[in-house]
Amino acid sequence: MRNVSLFDVDDVTSFNPVHTMLVEKVSPSDVDEFCRRWHYTNTGGNMMWNYGLWDGPVLVGVVSYNLPTMPACSAYFGKDKWEWVVHMGRLVCADNAPKNVESRLIGQSLPLLKRDRPVARAVVSYAAAGQGHIGYIYQATNALYCGLTNASNYYIDQKGRRRSPKIGDSLPVSEALNRGWEVHRETGKHRYVYLLGNKTERKESRKLLKFPILPYPKG
Repeated sequence: MRNVSLFDVDDVTSFNPVHTMLVEKVSPSDVDEFCRRWHYTNTGGNMMWNYGLWDGPVLVGVVSYNLPTMPACSAYFGKDKWEWVVHMGRLVCADNAPKNVESRLIGQSLPLLKRDRPVARAVVSYAAAGQGHIGYIYQATNALYCGLTNASNYYIDQKGRRRSPKIGDSLPVSEALNRGWEVHRETGKHRYVYLLGNKTERKESRKLLKFPILPYPKG
């Protein structure tokens, strides 16, 4: 694992070609700091496997993966294959980074994830439609599109932090209001799936996938 960037990406005026940038493991603290500066949630969220895109000593972007909840895992291939599913929790690149850095980061991190978690067969990621996100980067990197998730609530606590409606088990709206939290309604998210493994594994996974594969949405 490489140490944190020796130089601030804000100070970079000229980058090397994207195809020469390297993807390596980074620490959770690197992901948290990067998301604090460059992601709308200001947090790295749940992290288990973390990778960064490096232009020499400069950290240009980060991607983190985690295990979804059991119901979310089971929804894709069934309860007996829940271990196949990994969630892309964050994909964040600096605003001044050159074009195609996200594609490079995704393309190079997926094989590393498969190496670090050999049982994984699929990575799922979501584009927040309520934030105006369509998921064009997932489309550009050939992810499968599997429709919208259901609408849901989320909460903002007294410190302005975003909270999921599920904390431990399920937190009812009434309890959130009792805590003094704001309740917000969020539209469904666009659901994307990357299939991992060799050709035979990907073919099997595609056959077992429980969501329909649909045309890509447009803005």
